Amino acid sequence: MKNRLRQEILQKRKEMTEEERQRKSDNIIATLIGSKRYEKAETIFTFISMDNEVNTYPLIEQAWQDGKKVAVPIAKVKGEMYFVPIDSFSELRKSRFGVMEPEKEREDRVIPKETDVFLVPGSVFDQKGNRYGYGGGFYDRFFEQYPNIYIIAVAFSFQVMEFDLQVEVFDKPVDCIITEDGLIGGFSDEYFD
Repeated sequence: MKNRLRQEILQKRKEMTEEERQRKSDNIIATLIGSKRYEKAETIFTFISMDNEVNTYPLIEQAWQDGKKVAVPIAKVKGEMYFVPIDSFSELRKSRFGVMEPEKEREDRVIPKETDVFLVPGSVFDQKGNRYGYGGGFYDRFFEQYPNIYIIAVAFSFQVMEFDLQVEVFDKPVDCIITEDGLIGGFSDEYFD
Protein backbone atom coordinates (compact mmCIF):
# COMPACT_ATOMS: atom_id res chain seq x y z
CA MET A 1 0.00 0.00 0.00
CA LYS A 2 2.71 2.48 1.08
CA ASN A 3 4.92 1.84 -1.95
CA ARG A 4 2.00 1.84 -4.36
CA LEU A 5 0.74 5.17 -3.04
CA ARG A 6 4.24 6.64 -3.15
CA GLN A 7 4.70 5.52 -6.78
CA GLU A 8 1.27 6.82 -7.76
CA ILE A 9 1.91 10.29 -6.32
CA LEU A 10 5.47 10.49 -7.69
CA GLN A 11 4.10 9.58 -11.13
CA LYS A 12 1.53 12.36 -10.82
CA ARG A 13 4.32 14.77 -9.88
CA LYS A 14 6.34 13.63 -12.88
CA GLU A 15 3.40 14.41 -15.19
CA MET A 16 3.31 18.09 -14.19
CA THR A 17 4.55 20.51 -16.82
CA GLU A 18 7.66 22.49 -15.97
CA GLU A 19 5.59 25.69 -16.10
CA GLU A 20 3.04 24.29 -13.63
CA ARG A 21 5.78 23.06 -11.29
CA GLN A 22 7.47 26.45 -11.34
CA ARG A 23 4.26 28.42 -10.79
CA LYS A 24 3.22 26.25 -7.84
CA SER A 25 6.76 26.27 -6.43
CA ASP A 26 6.81 30.08 -6.58
CA ASN A 27 3.56 30.22 -4.54
CA ILE A 28 4.94 27.80 -1.94
CA ILE A 29 8.23 29.67 -1.55
CA ALA A 30 6.42 33.04 -1.39
CA THR A 31 4.28 31.75 1.52
CA LEU A 32 7.40 30.59 3.35
CA ILE A 33 9.39 33.78 2.73
CA GLY A 34 6.42 35.88 3.87
CA SER A 35 6.26 34.11 7.25
CA LYS A 36 7.58 35.38 10.58
CA ARG A 37 9.39 32.07 10.96
CA TYR A 38 11.48 32.83 7.87
CA GLU A 39 12.01 36.43 9.00
CA LYS A 40 13.32 35.34 12.43
CA ALA A 41 15.39 32.39 11.19
CA GLU A 42 19.15 32.72 11.26
CA THR A 43 19.68 29.62 9.12
CA ILE A 44 17.57 28.06 6.37
CA PHE A 45 18.01 24.28 6.36
CA THR A 46 16.83 23.01 2.99
CA PHE A 47 17.17 20.16 0.57
CA ILE A 48 18.42 20.84 -2.95
CA SER A 49 15.42 20.11 -5.16
CA MET A 50 15.70 17.64 -7.99
CA ASP A 51 13.50 16.26 -10.74
CA ASN A 52 9.91 17.27 -10.07
CA GLU A 53 10.16 18.42 -6.45
CA VAL A 54 9.15 21.88 -5.26
CA ASN A 55 11.93 24.10 -6.61
CA THR A 56 14.09 25.26 -3.66
CA TYR A 57 16.70 27.16 -5.69
CA PRO A 58 14.81 30.50 -5.55
CA LEU A 59 14.44 30.11 -1.77
CA ILE A 60 18.17 29.59 -1.39
CA GLU A 61 18.95 32.65 -3.53
CA GLN A 62 16.51 34.77 -1.53
CA ALA A 63 17.99 33.57 1.78
CA TRP A 64 21.47 34.59 0.64
CA GLN A 65 20.15 38.01 -0.43
CA ASP A 66 18.51 38.38 2.99
CA GLY A 67 21.82 37.66 4.73
CA LYS A 68 20.79 34.28 6.07
CA LYS A 69 22.94 31.19 6.32
CA VAL A 70 21.88 28.29 4.08
CA ALA A 71 22.59 24.70 5.17
CA VAL A 72 22.07 21.68 2.93
CA PRO A 73 22.33 17.94 3.59
CA ILE A 74 25.12 15.50 2.98
CA ALA A 75 23.99 11.87 3.06
CA LYS A 76 26.53 9.28 4.17
CA VAL A 77 26.52 5.50 4.27
CA LYS A 78 24.36 3.72 6.87
CA GLY A 79 21.68 6.39 6.62
CA GLU A 80 23.65 9.15 8.35
CA MET A 81 22.93 12.71 7.26
CA TYR A 82 24.14 16.10 8.41
CA PHE A 83 23.97 19.68 7.14
CA VAL A 84 26.77 22.01 6.03
CA PRO A 85 26.65 25.68 4.99
CA ILE A 86 26.90 26.75 1.35
CA ASP A 87 27.49 30.21 -0.11
CA SER A 88 27.19 29.30 -3.77
CA PHE A 89 25.59 26.69 -6.01
CA SER A 90 29.08 26.03 -7.42
CA GLU A 91 29.85 24.13 -4.17
CA LEU A 92 27.40 21.40 -5.20
CA ARG A 93 28.30 18.18 -7.01
CA LYS A 94 26.06 15.39 -8.31
CA SER A 95 26.21 12.39 -5.95
CA ARG A 96 26.01 8.77 -7.09
CA PHE A 97 22.27 8.94 -6.31
CA GLY A 98 21.88 11.89 -8.69
CA VAL A 99 21.38 14.37 -5.84
CA MET A 100 23.20 17.70 -5.81
CA GLU A 101 25.17 18.05 -2.58
CA PRO A 102 28.43 19.48 -1.20
CA GLU A 103 31.64 17.43 -1.13
CA LYS A 104 31.22 14.32 1.08
CA GLU A 105 34.44 15.13 2.96
CA ARG A 106 33.03 18.33 4.48
CA GLU A 107 32.64 18.21 8.25
CA ASP A 108 31.66 21.82 9.09
CA ARG A 109 28.26 20.77 10.43
CA VAL A 110 25.52 23.25 11.24
CA ILE A 111 23.24 22.35 14.15
CA PRO A 112 19.61 23.47 13.78
CA LYS A 113 18.04 25.80 16.34
CA GLU A 114 14.33 25.70 17.18
CA THR A 115 13.80 29.08 15.49
CA ASP A 116 15.47 28.11 12.20
CA VAL A 117 13.56 27.15 9.07
CA PHE A 118 13.94 23.42 8.44
CA LEU A 119 12.49 22.12 5.16
CA VAL A 120 11.95 18.48 4.28
CA PRO A 121 11.02 16.82 1.01
CA GLY A 122 8.63 13.90 0.76
CA SER A 123 6.46 11.91 -1.57
CA VAL A 124 3.16 11.71 0.32
CA PHE A 125 1.70 13.49 3.37
CA ASP A 126 -1.55 13.53 5.33
CA GLN A 127 -3.45 16.31 7.12
CA LYS A 128 -1.76 15.41 10.44
CA GLY A 129 1.72 15.92 9.03
CA ASN A 130 2.62 12.25 8.63
CA ARG A 131 5.09 11.82 5.82
CA TYR A 132 6.37 9.20 3.41
CA GLY A 133 9.84 10.11 2.24
CA TYR A 134 11.64 8.25 -0.50
CA GLY A 135 12.46 5.18 1.55
CA GLY A 136 15.95 5.98 2.87
CA GLY A 137 14.97 7.05 6.39
CA PHE A 138 17.67 9.76 6.48
CA TYR A 139 15.44 12.50 7.85
CA ASP A 140 13.80 10.27 10.49
CA ARG A 141 17.24 9.34 11.87
CA PHE A 142 18.30 13.00 11.83
CA PHE A 143 15.18 14.08 13.75
CA GLU A 144 15.93 11.50 16.48
CA GLN A 145 19.10 13.49 17.23
CA TYR A 146 17.30 16.86 17.15
CA PRO A 147 13.75 16.31 18.47
CA ASN A 148 12.97 20.03 18.94
CA ILE A 149 13.27 21.05 15.30
CA TYR A 150 10.16 22.69 13.83
CA ILE A 151 9.76 20.75 10.57
CA ILE A 152 8.21 22.31 7.48
CA ALA A 153 7.32 20.22 4.44
CA VAL A 154 6.93 21.82 1.03
CA ALA A 155 4.73 19.84 -1.34
CA PHE A 156 2.16 20.18 -4.08
CA SER A 157 -1.45 19.95 -2.87
CA PHE A 158 -2.08 16.59 -4.61
CA GLN A 159 0.67 15.08 -2.41
CA VAL A 160 -1.43 15.68 0.73
CA MET A 161 -3.99 12.92 1.33
CA GLU A 162 -7.40 13.34 2.96
CA PHE A 163 -6.94 10.00 4.80
CA ASP A 164 -4.37 9.11 7.49
CA LEU A 165 -1.16 7.48 6.30
CA GLN A 166 0.00 4.27 7.93
CA VAL A 167 3.22 5.20 9.70
CA GLU A 168 5.69 3.53 12.05
CA VAL A 169 6.25 4.59 15.66
CA PHE A 170 9.65 6.12 14.82
CA ASP A 171 8.28 8.23 11.92
CA LYS A 172 8.24 11.87 13.01
CA PRO A 173 5.42 13.98 11.56
CA VAL A 174 6.13 17.42 10.15
CA ASP A 175 4.81 20.47 12.01
CA CYS A 176 3.29 22.06 8.93
CA ILE A 177 3.00 21.60 5.19
CA ILE A 178 3.12 24.47 2.72
CA THR A 179 1.42 23.80 -0.61
CA GLU A 180 0.56 26.16 -3.47
CA ASP A 181 -2.83 26.57 -1.76
CA GLY A 182 -1.33 27.72 1.55
CA LEU A 183 -0.64 26.20 4.94
CA ILE A 184 -1.76 22.89 6.42
CA GLY A 185 -1.15 22.60 10.15
CA GLY A 186 1.30 24.82 11.98
CA PHE A 187 -1.46 26.88 13.49
CA SER A 188 -0.05 26.56 17.00
CA ASP A 189 3.23 28.03 15.80
CA GLU A 190 3.52 31.71 16.71
CA TYR A 191 5.81 32.28 13.72
CA PHE A 192 3.09 31.39 11.23
CA ASP A 193 0.31 33.51 12.81
